[in-house]
Amino acid sequence: MRFTPLLFAPLLASCAGSEPPTPSDWTLDILEASAGFSLRVPAFEVPAGAEYQNCYFVQVPDLDAGKEVWVNRVHTAINPGSHHLNVFRVKTVKELGPAMGAAVKLGELDGMAAEGKDQVTHPCWKSANWSDWPLVANSQNSNPNDPYTDWTLPTDVAIRMTPGEWLMIQVHYVNTTSQPTPNGAKVGINFHRYSGANPQELGTLFATQQSIRVCRSNPSPSYEGTCKFPSGSVTVTAANGHFHRRGEKFTISSWDGTSETHPETAAQFYESKSWDEPPMTRDLSIAIPAGGGIWWDCQYKWREPVGISCDDVDKKDASGANDCCYTFGGNTELSEHCNVFLYYWPKVESTDVFCN
Repeated sequence: MRFTPLLFAPLLASCAGSEPPTPSDWTLDILEASAGFSLRVPAFEVPAGAEYQNCYFVQVPDLDAGKEVWVNRVHTAINPGSHHLNVFRVKTVKELGPAMGAAVKLGELDGMAAEGKDQVTHPCWKSANWSDWPLVANSQNSNPNDPYTDWTLPTDVAIRMTPGEWLMIQVHYVNTTSQPTPNGAKVGINFHRYSGANPQELGTLFATQQSIRVCRSNPSPSYEGTCKFPSGSVTVTAANGHFHRRGEKFTISSWDGTSETHPETAAQFYESKSWDEPPMTRDLSIAIPAGGGIWWDCQYKWREPVGISCDDVDKKDASGANDCCYTFGGNTELSEHCNVFLYYWPKVESTDVFCN
């Protein structure tokens, strides 16, 4: 099936020591201004059976007399239990923004925190609130044996940031039997400065399929989407996909921009069969020709709910089908996702990328 996705268009993380750290003792150096800047999300507990999605806001620091900050390496460390870490640039403020948060220290930087403990009413759970906020970086790795993701961008490619612009760091933690948080929530991010001259600006793409229905009567659906770049070729350098516990397989392929048939197997450059620790494929060099784009697929298998009932799932289904249908949403037990994260260069404006 093909449905129109919602597009949010406009980086990540080895650590010292030969032995893997225990989940609670990871360390990241605090960067000096000459090297970049560091963010630390304050540690918090997630009760058994709960899911918390917190949104933290911080301004890009002025590292060099008002000059733009260019970043070519992103290094993260994340305690197990994290469902995702996403960083966005704040644009149109609706129900969610810096002003609604409480003051907090994000390491050495001042920030604001909006703690999303209530999944029904809290604006940090409502994706419409960041619908035009460009993606900066994401990580879905919280491996207990290796909580680090260290990503260096291609030579002379970097993320552009402006001193004073607001970033939103969204942290989603789950403490259930299917994805436990045994040592509390803890996240660190280091943005390392690019030291060269005249870099190519990294572009990002975040797109979703929101018409998902994984139902008891239709237990093995699949959904697909495409995104087309305008004239001018781009090179894909990294990608990852995201779904929840019913997700079986997520793939991304290059696409010529016009064909209505699925790309050949040889065009596929990303695959994930893991919902709780989806891989991020880095160091890609996928040339997308002018007018081309990407095609992505999400395959599902319906499963009985865990820790909740089908009645709980049905309450969330606006259609009232009473078929235990998992529909689009952030909660990993009640809902499903089909989200693609893509990193490419050179950047094109988000309004020039067409997805359906």
